[in-house]
Amino acid sequence: MNQEILQKRPESSENSSKFELVAFDLDGTLIELNIPFDEIRKALGIERGFILESIMEEKDSQRRQEMLRILESYELMCAMKAKPAYYAVELVNGLNAVKGVITRNSRRSAEIVAERLGFDFDFIIGREDAEPKPSPQPLILALKMFDVRPSRALMVGDFLFDLLSGKAAGAKTALILTERNREMAKSFIQHADYVFESLKKLADFLGVR
Repeated sequence: MNQEILQKRPESSENSSKFELVAFDLDGTLIELNIPFDEIRKALGIERGFILESIMEEKDSQRRQEMLRILESYELMCAMKAKPAYYAVELVNGLNAVKGVITRNSRRSAEIVAERLGFDFDFIIGREDAEPKPSPQPLILALKMFDVRPSRALMVGDFLFDLLSGKAAGAKTALILTERNREMAKSFIQHADYVFESLKKLADFLGVR
């Protein structure tokens, strides 16, 4: 195990009850990542790079809307097939805090996931609601909705954008390590206040039993 990762594990004496709001990323964090990025890029005529940013750079508004429609069609399809990550539902539904999802996907696709898998979210913020991560705007919106100070919030995710969004909003950040992101995470682990080997270990830290 990377020593840097070891050093960023939370100490048992830390007070996890200070968090009044916990915001989760969706794909790759609460649900298994099943989005066919290469297939979507091909359908949209995008050669490389982040899909959403490439769409937003499209100057033709009609073309941009059509690209978003195609993207959402894939997101909805994936939402219907989504599988929860281990201990995700237990963590979310057992959490004694305001809890919700901040996703770069459409809100409707996240709502379908919640309905199908039984997540009890207090809020779902999609790309229609605020400038998407890595912008802090989605988390700032959630904090305003529930009148929570940034210092009392935790942003949980598996990717750089989740950590940057949380940090910029003034919240604490938690990185979830998986087999898929473990090597990549070495390049952005410095943005995480906490690092967890699993959602179960995050649940233990947050006092979810």
